[in-house]
Amino acid sequence: MKIPVKKFWSPGVVTVLALLGIFSALLPVAAQEGVILDSSSAAAELSPSPLAPASTGSPRQTLDSFRRLSLAAATDLIEAYYHSDGSDGGLFFDTDEVSALKRDAVNNLMRAASTLDLSKVPPANRRTVGINSVLLLEEILSRIDLPDLADIPSVADVEAGAAVRGWTIPGTEIQMLRSENLSGEPRYLFSPETVQRLPAFYQTIRVLPRKTAGEIDFYQHFVSAPGLSMPIQLYRHILDLPKWALTIQFEQAVWQWIALCVLTVLYGGLAYLVLQAEVRQSHSSEGVAASLHRLLLPLMVIALLGVYRWLCDDVINLTGDVLTYVELAVETLQTFALAVLILFGFNFLAALVIASPRIRKESLDASLIRLVMRVIGLLAAGFIVFFGASRIGLPIYGIVAGLGVGGLAIALAVRPTLENFVGGIILYADRPVKVGDFCQFGNMLGTVEEIGLRSTKVRSLNRTLVTVQNSEFSQLSITNFSRRDANLMQTTIRLRHETAAPQLTTIIAAIADMLRADERVKPETVRVALLDIAESALNVEIWAYIDTADYTRFLKIKEDLLIKVLTIVEEHGTSFAKPSQTTYLAQDRPPGEPLPTELAEALASLAPPSRARD
Repeated sequence: MKIPVKKFWSPGVVTVLALLGIFSALLPVAAQEGVILDSSSAAAELSPSPLAPASTGSPRQTLDSFRRLSLAAATDLIEAYYHSDGSDGGLFFDTDEVSALKRDAVNNLMRAASTLDLSKVPPANRRTVGINSVLLLEEILSRIDLPDLADIPSVADVEAGAAVRGWTIPGTEIQMLRSENLSGEPRYLFSPETVQRLPAFYQTIRVLPRKTAGEIDFYQHFVSAPGLSMPIQLYRHILDLPKWALTIQFEQAVWQWIALCVLTVLYGGLAYLVLQAEVRQSHSSEGVAASLHRLLLPLMVIALLGVYRWLCDDVINLTGDVLTYVELAVETLQTFALAVLILFGFNFLAALVIASPRIRKESLDASLIRLVMRVIGLLAAGFIVFFGASRIGLPIYGIVAGLGVGGLAIALAVRPTLENFVGGIILYADRPVKVGDFCQFGNMLGTVEEIGLRSTKVRSLNRTLVTVQNSEFSQLSITNFSRRDANLMQTTIRLRHETAAPQLTTIIAAIADMLRADERVKPETVRVALLDIAESALNVEIWAYIDTADYTRFLKIKEDLLIKVLTIVEEHGTSFAKPSQTTYLAQDRPPGEPLPTELAEALASLAPPSRARD
């Protein structure tokens, strides 16, 4: 039997196709032994609020809510089909009334799924498993003998002590377990074990006749039919396929297996082409444009995987374990793609900040920005991965414990790398040097060119590039010449001994006044004084701080000041002393002739004490 349908655009409505099997129940359907009421009664008993949960305060309420909600969803869906016969021009789009009916049907179906305990199902699969389980359970309950409504424990019976742990439908293994909600009120849900065994229960009773009106196995119809997001004309062609194509094999129709294989191969080929194009295209490792380009691939992966999941679920209409595995695979890949996207996104933010003209790409600030953004990106990506792992049902606490033990082993194995990383953090925190600074570390002089997370590169005076591990560099005594706020001019001039004391005093005062009057010199630091009276010169020390941190400019200023000092000395009638030695000469004399008095005194002063008498 072919059921003309209209394309559903609301996400997830595809699953309600199974409920079309109850279309024969348009007339009031009497429940098996009073469990299900007619649709008008169901509408009257159900809460008017679409957000109100299904009543599960007792086994009677849970079973009654499940079947009432299933019937309400079928009623809304059938009414939607009657509104979408094509006469309203809505062949590809739903009217507002039809859309509202579909939303009501999906809401009732999801509320029916709320009577199932899906706590053991991964969050990524709960919607699919929940709706699939509702379809299976409804088909099972329509084929077994259910107890009279009065024989099922009610709220009053529960308050009196009945069904302390739960309740089982007589003659079956379909169980409801008792739990409590946040307010402490009892709640009866079909147990996780029951939900897990529903496919097996269905396979056992599928050959039995239905106890309610209608002969169509709507679960089988749902499994073999395409999704309602498929265009209506193609949908009709699928239903007109040969019988062998609609045969169920491993929970899916043959045509669905073929469509899944074709779709997967096409996606695999598309992924291969995208990766090949990405590999062939060369990109710079730095810059805003390159960082922005890296975001495209994970974005494309997330979008394509979302489309793939939609095609499998709402077009091909996969069901059961096959759809569960597809959803888990897509969720896993999307999680990793999202983590990579987050990581690349923070790298893009770092590149965007560093692109500012006020920040040099090789500076310590740029390196610090990159480090902070990468750390934040790694933390955010790790959170995404753990969140995704929880959605696919992995034991998060076990993973965290395993990572703790494994992280300790890895830390011991990569201790040198960690030491360098910590050294880099110390350099970032203390900031003893930055890129471009001229410094001395150990016995080496050079200019810092790069500060990384593992090592620091310094250009030495002979233009060789020296790489120092951060763990070693951070422990050295570093002299940063570029951080000076001024340069010291300290020199000693040597004046001749012939310079008279008043003349020397005038020269010293003139040099001091000249230095203090120069705006390039810090006046409070000027000091000019007679340092020493040496054997061959009068040593005058000049001490002053030049107000510049640039060493090249300092040399030019010092040159100018020393020329002024030279001028002052010359203007005051003296000159600089040169290294000299005085030699006393005498003529030969006849033997026995005494030496001249002045020469004898000079020789006596130069001779050793033991020979002074000669």
